[in-house]
Amino acid sequence: MQNYIQLSQGCSFGHEDISPHGHINHAQVIIANSLAREQGLSRRTTAPAHFAITNARLFSSTGLSPARTIIVYNRRITAICSTDEPSCTLTSIPQDAIYDGEGMTLLPGLIDSHAHPSNTTHLQALTAAGVTSTVLANCPLPALCSSLDNHPGLTSIIRGSLAATSPNSTHAALLLAQGGNATLPRFISNLTQIPGWVASELSDGGADFIKIIGSAPAAGLGAAAQALIVREAHAPGRRRRLVILHASSTIAFAQGLEAGADQIHHSTLDAPLDNALIAGFAVPGTAVVCPTLTMMRVIVDQVGPPGATFAAAFETARRLHVAGVSLLVGTDGNLEPMSPAQVPFGTSLHDELENMVALVGMTPAEALRAATEVPAHAFGLRDRGVVAVGKRADIVLVDGDPTVDIRAVRNVRRVWVDGVEFGGIP
Repeated sequence: MQNYIQLSQGCSFGHEDISPHGHINHAQVIIANSLAREQGLSRRTTAPAHFAITNARLFSSTGLSPARTIIVYNRRITAICSTDEPSCTLTSIPQDAIYDGEGMTLLPGLIDSHAHPSNTTHLQALTAAGVTSTVLANCPLPALCSSLDNHPGLTSIIRGSLAATSPNSTHAALLLAQGGNATLPRFISNLTQIPGWVASELSDGGADFIKIIGSAPAAGLGAAAQALIVREAHAPGRRRRLVILHASSTIAFAQGLEAGADQIHHSTLDAPLDNALIAGFAVPGTAVVCPTLTMMRVIVDQVGPPGATFAAAFETARRLHVAGVSLLVGTDGNLEPMSPAQVPFGTSLHDELENMVALVGMTPAEALRAATEVPAHAFGLRDRGVVAVGKRADIVLVDGDPTVDIRAVRNVRRVWVDGVEFGGIP
């Protein structure tokens, strides 16, 4: 499997997808993604109507169950049982559709709560690591994001809006550099533009949630603009869409808390959050946080902004965890050619799980929940996040016991996305 992952991530775009200036050729990527969907990148391009996994221990919030049998029919889990139960009959299932999970742990499919895939090579790397759902944290073009949807056997996408930001922000310059087209992004210059911008992203853009770039230190949108975006996204007619704020400083965290953002992504690089802000986040119903510590480390090590420290980032996450704030596992995985900091897809989710245990102080079971059940709840994904009857078959078989050693999650043996087995793992 390691060789497969290295191959998948070795070249994130074909040469035809990159312009001479390093910009992404979006039209070429969209064509390639669409062709890949038609051809099917998974060896099993259609799900068996009926399959079973036997002798596997099941992970849940209460720990590991004894060895069980799980039966899947039409991409949904229809039974979880022991072999002596009447509901556990396997006589109608073809022998080649019965998988022996002895010595293995069956996990809900992992969820990367913050990433930036743009082609099916990225989806392959995510799936190979057991990531069955990922949050696309910025959508530069609706057609590009749509081309990542509905690939049988590959990671499914929860789509964000184009990142809301001002024309003079650091991220505005980055979006222009990556797209190579000054007319592509629609930046927000004043408050009057916000209602129309939000409406457009949620309708024409097809976004599942709104993404905002905070004002400090990246010169994004200020507190008043953030609050207005939240009000617009939360309007009853829009089914109270989520708002996620990009923040990497204590000031930006404070603004996000005041604006009422549903989630804050990244962690502080200037200083840990103080007791007053921690207490604010600990109030029930307040924002959940996705610290993306893997990216925070890369930014400090490779970009080195003045005054930035990785210690501040993980200490903020640690304090939030101690206070009972819900944390999500996300990586900020990206291989954008113009990005100042890149993080590989898939394997970085394993890195982040280990960060949560070693640096934040989570137990392995808590870290696994932060990559499965907790983000499923946070993003309103009621059909996944747990292994349970009636849920879609987003499931992963790994060798070993990740509730004892979180590193066992790296031992991926089989992955199913919505009941379709991923074909890239030898």
